[in-house]
Amino acid sequence: MGAGGLGGSRPGACTILRRMSFPARVMISRRLRFLPQPLFAMAHHALFQGELTTFRRPRTYSQLSAKKNLGEQSELVHRTADKYAVRSHVAERIGEQHLIPLLQVVDRAEDLDLESLHEPYVVKGAHGCDMTILVREPASADHAAIRASVARWLDTDFYKHGWREAPYRGLPRRVVVERFIGDGTKPPADYKFFMFHGEPGMVVVDQDRFTDHTSTMLHPDWCEYAISGRFAQVALPEKPAAYDEMIDIARKLAADFTFARIDLYDVDGHVYFGEITHNPGGGLVRLQPREFDRALGDLWRLGTPIPERFVRRPVG
Repeated sequence: MGAGGLGGSRPGACTILRRMSFPARVMISRRLRFLPQPLFAMAHHALFQGELTTFRRPRTYSQLSAKKNLGEQSELVHRTADKYAVRSHVAERIGEQHLIPLLQVVDRAEDLDLESLHEPYVVKGAHGCDMTILVREPASADHAAIRASVARWLDTDFYKHGWREAPYRGLPRRVVVERFIGDGTKPPADYKFFMFHGEPGMVVVDQDRFTDHTSTMLHPDWCEYAISGRFAQVALPEKPAAYDEMIDIARKLAADFTFARIDLYDVDGHVYFGEITHNPGGGLVRLQPREFDRALGDLWRLGTPIPERFVRRPVG
């Protein structure tokens, strides 16, 4: 079957997928994890992207991402997907001054020394995603609950229990504790640079991720794309003071990959590294209009610039 959608001979299936809620898609995809990897990838893609494809001739960004995930992953991809191991790579490439200060790293929940932490901190699973606890007030933190969550993370093979994201396959199960950067009350804005052959194609600004999450998609020239995704967007965010430096850092960290997402923070003009992601969103995010998915695919495959019709440039 080709790369097209579920239209034509299957209008019923297409209609059902369009009407299905996001939680329903998640539930169905989780129940299909018994399938062999290629079949699971096809089913997962159909559920969240609304099209059936074998990935033999990928053309869109979502198809290329899924195809990349089905292939062999280099040692560097695995190393940079690991939220602890990546630190040495980042220090080599851009300097350790861009690393968020590391407070602890453990592979057993009982080894966490939470009682010694007196400033806001963040607990993260190094071997997957959606494993994050923000601790704004250490004095009142529920240490038993934190350790219980960490024990659950460490008992989880994220590759098998997530979306079969190959970069996480076989990673050591560890947890890192980092300093809570920013003002200590809420996380700073997260700037996600989608890098194609070492150059930015899109910048996504995530704000208030743990409360009222917004995700605003921008052209690298810092103007809005006329597109939408999974999360709500806000008006054009303020451009960070260190934006030019962030672009330079993203280029250095993405230089070894045909595609990668480089996540950075700007805290009072100082750039901190967040993470390198090789399969953003796990295939869950469906970009609209669908032509933009193809435009990103053309940028990835051919280096074709994003057409201006997708860009909301300021007038005057």
